[in-house]
Amino acid sequence: MKAKELHQQLTQALTAIYDENEAQSIAYIWLEERLQLDKVNILLDQKEIDIATTTYDTDLERLLDHEPIQYIIGEGDFYGRKFLLNQDTLIPRSETEELVWHILQHHKEGLLIDIGTGSGCIPISLALESQLQTIGLDINKNALEKATENAKKLGATTQFFHKNILEENLDDLDQPDVMVSNPPYVTEAEKEIMDENVVRYEPELALYVSNEDPLIFYRRIADLAQKRLKKNGWLYFEINEQFGKETEQLLIERGFTNTEIIKDFQGKDRIVKGQL
Repeated sequence: MKAKELHQQLTQALTAIYDENEAQSIAYIWLEERLQLDKVNILLDQKEIDIATTTYDTDLERLLDHEPIQYIIGEGDFYGRKFLLNQDTLIPRSETEELVWHILQHHKEGLLIDIGTGSGCIPISLALESQLQTIGLDINKNALEKATENAKKLGATTQFFHKNILEENLDDLDQPDVMVSNPPYVTEAEKEIMDENVVRYEPELALYVSNEDPLIFYRRIADLAQKRLKKNGWLYFEINEQFGKETEQLLIERGFTNTEIIKDFQGKDRIVKGQL
């Protein structure tokens, strides 16, 4: 079987649960990671591929069970780099790339702390794209192990620490110039309408908050930032599009100025920022 034919076969199989574009994209990722074939190679490659010698059958079974391709191959793309993932880390999203891009437009040096770092994609990307010193915090030790592995693999000096920010403060860390967080913000009610591949496989600890208190992490992080940010320091949040004004109000109530709600590429409220 030729590479192009294999791509078409995998795409067709995946249309059972994904739309055509997403199925094609997943098929391209699979061929690139499992067979080291990029799109051009797939279209032009004339070598015969014996799928019996590949992980095709087992991978397809997992894909048709809604498991994300990123968990199957163990990595995901973010800001031009590949980050190692496990099921204790969220799959990086393009909306979070926008958050990183926005921070880079305004901050090139100083200390930045990322709260709820997961795979470390935010602080590692920022460290590699600027002169920022970066630190990542997370409650999940398995996620921190993967973040540390990513920093080493990608050559970043980012440090990682285990911390439950709902119960601990940041007094043992140097005062940052910038704080950022993409905390859990999907409400339990929203869980009912989310894709099965997210609900079944991505870490609940990193995704969900109660319907009764959806801003619990934002409120706590804003309190910590109020106490620990350097004078004129900045706080950045990735947010649930439903709570842009409420999140901005949290910052205003704590003395932040120059607050702003920033829309993502889909026109949804996605980033809130403020200066102390």
